Amino acid sequence: MTMKIAGCDLGKASASFVIANVGDDGTVTVEDTQYVLHEGDPVGRFSDWYRDNDIASCAALAATGVHADELSGPVLVLPEDSCQEAALELSPELEDALNLVSIGARGYGVLCRRPSETKGGPARNGGTPTHLYQYLENDKCSSGTGENIQKITDRFGLGIEDADRMALSAEDGIPITARCSVFAKSEMTHFANQGKPTAELFKGYFGSVARNTYSLSTRNRVDGPVYLIGGPSRIQSFRRAFEELLGEPVKIPPFAECFEAAGAAAIAVQQAKSAQLEALPDDPAVLIRATEGQFQTLQPASGWKDHVNIMSEPEVPAGAAQEPSVLGLDLGSTGAKAVLTSIETGELVLDVYDSTRGNPVDAARRLVRTLLDTVKPDVRAIGVTGSGREAVATLLRAVFPFNENIVVLNEIVAHATAATRCDEDGGADLSVIEIGGQDAKYMRVQGGRIVESDMNKACSAGTGSFLEEQANLYDVENIEEFISLASSAKRPPDLGMMCTVFVADAAALAIKEGFKRADIFAGFQYSVIHNYLNRVKGQRTLGSRVFFQGKPASNPSLAWTLAAVTGAEIVVPPNPGAMGAWGIGLCATEQIGKEILTAEPALELEGILAADITERSEFRCQDAKCQTLCPIERTTIKVGDVIRKAVSGGACP
Repeated sequence: MTMKIAGCDLGKASASFVIANVGDDGTVTVEDTQYVLHEGDPVGRFSDWYRDNDIASCAALAATGVHADELSGPVLVLPEDSCQEAALELSPELEDALNLVSIGARGYGVLCRRPSETKGGPARNGGTPTHLYQYLENDKCSSGTGENIQKITDRFGLGIEDADRMALSAEDGIPITARCSVFAKSEMTHFANQGKPTAELFKGYFGSVARNTYSLSTRNRVDGPVYLIGGPSRIQSFRRAFEELLGEPVKIPPFAECFEAAGAAAIAVQQAKSAQLEALPDDPAVLIRATEGQFQTLQPASGWKDHVNIMSEPEVPAGAAQEPSVLGLDLGSTGAKAVLTSIETGELVLDVYDSTRGNPVDAARRLVRTLLDTVKPDVRAIGVTGSGREAVATLLRAVFPFNENIVVLNEIVAHATAATRCDEDGGADLSVIEIGGQDAKYMRVQGGRIVESDMNKACSAGTGSFLEEQANLYDVENIEEFISLASSAKRPPDLGMMCTVFVADAAALAIKEGFKRADIFAGFQYSVIHNYLNRVKGQRTLGSRVFFQGKPASNPSLAWTLAAVTGAEIVVPPNPGAMGAWGIGLCATEQIGKEILTAEPALELEGILAADITERSEFRCQDAKCQTLCPIERTTIKVGDVIRKAVSGGACP
């Protein structure tokens, strides 16, 4: 007697459905498949399919996917990798050793199988186990997932099919790093604003998605063909780039669009044979869980206000900026800072801020121009730090070829030095948490020395750029308004601590549940702090005193949130966004010596402005071990007869 079985996959963006018949000999025959974009209503699409196809008459129903747990009762809820294994076993003609690459809306994974040499692995049609499986996934980052592809094409006013056609028409692609979906979007927008062809941008972008996918596949690959499933598998330009990396064509398995649903149905067959299952109801509403609010409400961070010490800025004596000083420059990925540090007292006497705008050499020149327009400084040495330090050092060495008072150090040393200076215990046992625009750092200082440090530049989670982007998305262009709203939150929702794109999606759902904008902003801040602690600090313990630095630290409510999550007493130093520039000034003073600096003549900073920028060009980093393909800018500087080339950019510290 034929038995009717059904399976469904309720994914983030799409839903797929399978109806199968099971013959007397146990053979499973797929009779009907459906694939739909559910437009945010997966349960509604499930209910329509259930009624239209009389699923109540099935002997069993199994479900998988991110929304499968919204179903209850006799529905079997299954993990996706188990469904993939079962779907492969439905097709005995497939190779024994193979690799299955799946790309969904929220993540991608690789399932490899090989012939079983021992008892283990799933049985084929109830027989002897034949295969061993291993599954690896990337579900913590949205970069290269179907949902993010959709968002980026939407940003350019295109459908995915349109973007694919344009990419296929381009002879060359502009490589996009795609190390983070937020950074990839910013990079593509930056190139588009420069007038780069959209077709070349998408050819490069789909190529970067292929590189991400290939990188994961190499970690979990067996000697066999590669099969591809998931919505992005239909993007031809992605497939071509992926095949070029593999060195072989990819294959599409049977039931590709409904693969996990077919596997769910196959598992339901085994359950129906081995157990007496409860009959399915006529009305699908019986199977749908009554959902309560899915977000846990966190405590308002304002409750930890008393655990944050925001140090007041010391009064600067009149005329201090004209006294002998060291110019500290901190050229970060998004922000650029200049600080005058008194040689005599070591105090910060003047600071200037500008955005880097992708070119640290230009940013340094703008900072110097602003400085000279503000005061007539007496600068005896220049210290440079930040990701753009080497490029700016090239400029300075061209302008001051015979001067040895140019000090270049990384930002870890600069930030730790400034924090130690502010610490009343002189860095006896100090943790420094620094959150920047596109990176974040952790430093531990003991006995005045750095004993450990770490840095994250590959993900926007845990950085200030995410907060800025979300503020703009909610029509808040003034950061002070964002701070005011976040500070007033009463019910911050827990939006998670994974990829910022997923956090932003969670925020949209929280809005529908009635959370106010102020609560959402506070929830974002909780996510940033959790991400920082998870990705940068990790398992390290905090010191007896914790300093919070970087421009985002000037937001009091973010400091309160750090205190709330860590339970630690937090110190925010004066002018936290300038700590790197001040710290490098202190380092230069210590390295050269006060007496030597006091005896040195003043540097003619006007020479920095007089230098000619004769050429600008761009190339891609070709580090074979990295394959991020970061854009690197080359700037040609001419000072008199001296010509030097400065390079800047890239994700490496």
